[in-house]
Amino acid sequence: MALVASASVQYVVRTGPADPRALAAVRAATTRRRLSADIIRLLDMVWPALREQNVRTGHNVVVYYPGEGGSFTIDAGVEVFSDFADRGEVRHVSTPAGEMAATVHYGEYSDMAGAYAALEQWCRDNGRQPAGVNWELYGDWDDDPLRRRTDIHFLL
Repeated sequence: MALVASASVQYVVRTGPADPRALAAVRAATTRRRLSADIIRLLDMVWPALREQNVRTGHNVVVYYPGEGGSFTIDAGVEVFSDFADRGEVRHVSTPAGEMAATVHYGEYSDMAGAYAALEQWCRDNGRQPAGVNWELYGDWDDDPLRRRTDIHFLL
């Protein structure tokens, strides 16, 4: 683990193997400007399909794939711990597997840039290159933004 400062926050970066997590997710192209609205829209498609099938679920997860010209592709979904049938655009997906670097952000989702900067700095400091795919695992909702946890992972 390494401690990396970004702005006024210090982030602990950990490395290790990433095992794939099974997800039910919907894929879409988006932009930074539309990201928040698209994530909510996509998750609003996933949750009803899982509830209808009584699937054991975990946390919300968004996987980011590189794009071009300011757009990128995401899989917005939910961890699943039991089987489900694909419904419409809701399908089986998994988070990437392989070596990763990760950190934890507490606070508003709109303030995660510092955590990303810390991971990028860790990569530069350690001569590592991100593979271009990253994912966010969102903890349980809390009305207090300072208690909202997001685990951010870079595939290396």
